[in-house]
Amino acid sequence: MAEHLSKPAPILEAMSLHLWDWYHPTLVLPPTIFEALLSSVRTLTLHGATLAPGPCILSRLTKFTLETRVTAIVPSVVLLDTLERMPLLQSFDAKLYCAMEPDPVPEGRVVTLPDLEEITIMTDGEYIGPLTIPVLLALCLPAARRVSVRSIGAFTFPPTPILPLSFEERLPALSVTPQVSVTLGDDFKLEFFGPDQSELTLSINTLLGFIFTQSKFGGAPFGSVRKLRACFASHNVDSMTFVDVLRAMGGLEWLDMEHNTSEPLTCWAEADDQAGICPSLITLTITDVDIREAKRCVRELEQTRKRAGVSMARVAFGYRCDPDSDSNPDPDSDEEY
Repeated sequence: MAEHLSKPAPILEAMSLHLWDWYHPTLVLPPTIFEALLSSVRTLTLHGATLAPGPCILSRLTKFTLETRVTAIVPSVVLLDTLERMPLLQSFDAKLYCAMEPDPVPEGRVVTLPDLEEITIMTDGEYIGPLTIPVLLALCLPAARRVSVRSIGAFTFPPTPILPLSFEERLPALSVTPQVSVTLGDDFKLEFFGPDQSELTLSINTLLGFIFTQSKFGGAPFGSVRKLRACFASHNVDSMTFVDVLRAMGGLEWLDMEHNTSEPLTCWAEADDQAGICPSLITLTITDVDIREAKRCVRELEQTRKRAGVSMARVAFGYRCDPDSDSNPDPDSDEEY
């Protein structure tokens, strides 16, 4: 392939290369292809191919899509070297398969992509390795408005944070996110929304279940969150994870809880450090099928917080019909107290 694509193609602006036979030996693209053929390319898509170490000329590239093979791991240093030679890159979409051991980036290595606005990184470590995205930790993205990270099934948790610790310096457009949505179910999903329509999405699915710690998310802007919408996708959610999320958001003022809220409310009421959970909360809204049970749980929470000297704030209830349920709505389901 390199032999037949060794001549310049000055008017070529887009190239898509797919290797569909996943059992075939990995196709490695030598730097000579990029130097001769892709000097004018703006959009490059690689599926099932990997990048060989060495300098590449991709100075005009604005969109890069990369999907590696299960049997081929692109070293972080190679990927960073490649991205560093894409100064005009605006969009990067990568699906990377995990190795058995995390691939660390060189200490102190930082690659700045000044024009990059959207980045999506998905790692698939199912039955293979840890949830880890070391490349993101080495990127500085001053113009990024859309950042999406998804990690799929693995047996171990990330040995390093998912996001860079110097969050305000590396992702300044996302350093303030007053609104957040969290979904707990089979997946753990956090969506941060900035005031300028910026968005940071983090989705984690692990075969062991997810244990939330603020340190896992690097310097994510939990402190700027004022409004949180929490959706509980099933009755069997990890309620302690939800309570840990509340602890991380010390400035939270508005909290909306939807579906299957009884267990999370009970877990919240049983927590010892009520003073450290939502100390600034103004409004709590509960939307559920079983409003009577939700009200009972809220009363328990109110008593616990009162004993701890923490106000309960205003509580509003709303009924949401469950098409698979024969239960009747509470006639007082829309009341506040």
